[in-house]
Amino acid sequence: MKMYLVVLGVVASLVAGVCRWASGVPHEVDGYARATAESVAERVADAIPVEIHDRKVDHEVSAVRQEIIDRQVQMNLSQRQIERLEQEVAGLTTSVERRKRLLVEAYPVLKSAIDGQQQTVKFANQEHSLADFQKEIDDLLAMQDRETRQVEIKRVGLARLKKSAEEGQLALNEMKSALDHSEQEVAVLRSRRDQAEVESSTLDLVSSATSKRETVGTVMNDGLTKLKGNVDKLEARNEARRGMTSVGQRPSSTSVGRSWNRLESLKAIHDDAKPDADTLLPTQVESPKTDAPPTPTKSTTLDAAKVIISIEGSQPTK
Repeated sequence: MKMYLVVLGVVASLVAGVCRWASGVPHEVDGYARATAESVAERVADAIPVEIHDRKVDHEVSAVRQEIIDRQVQMNLSQRQIERLEQEVAGLTTSVERRKRLLVEAYPVLKSAIDGQQQTVKFANQEHSLADFQKEIDDLLAMQDRETRQVEIKRVGLARLKKSAEEGQLALNEMKSALDHSEQEVAVLRSRRDQAEVESSTLDLVSSATSKRETVGTVMNDGLTKLKGNVDKLEARNEARRGMTSVGQRPSSTSVGRSWNRLESLKAIHDDAKPDADTLLPTQVESPKTDAPPTPTKSTTLDAAKVIISIEGSQPTK
């Protein structure tokens, strides 16, 4: 797919060039072709892998670094040329100064020889004819003038060269600073990209875990619902089976329960066998008729509320 996009971009560029070359093609077609080529080129650039972009950036950084190295080499050569020119200027200046002192000393000697019409001149511990001395003075003056002009020219050129070298060094330092800043920015951006990729992977993991958690929750809810239904069903069945058990088969759990059941049974029998209010109890005996008031007899009627239930292991209450 990427190769297809690259080929399509090249074809679109060629079509745009042909459209610009052909004079009979309308201008609108040329614009559409150019826009198509630019759009395809952008798509091709977006389809290029990240590794290729990184290599491209590394190549550009290496090219800039190599250019800085080449310019630094030129600056070093310029600095050596400056040093050599400084030495030349210093040598010419020394020669001009020494010759100047010599000409200063020769002036009174020559003036004295001309004024005195001397044929010989003694100068610097040597005797010269006046004509030779004048000829030598002329040569010294010509050389002095020539070297003075050379010194001036070289000084001006040296000043310009120094200024250019300083400006070039400043520009080179700015290029180095810009390169360092670009390299640092590239490193920071790549680090941020790596961190973003790690964070993206973590977020994908969290999202996947969240979806899995919902799936697990759904599965567990289904299982718990089924388990709860089974438990309710078993408990209901047990409850139904307990309800089908007869009263006589239900054992009392405690002695209190047994005593209460016993008492209730006796009370029911007693209530059924209770005579009418006018009938005497079987245990009453008629007393002989006497003038003395009859003595009340004790009734044997049981009062269930006054029955004292003795619980096993406890003392009976009075």
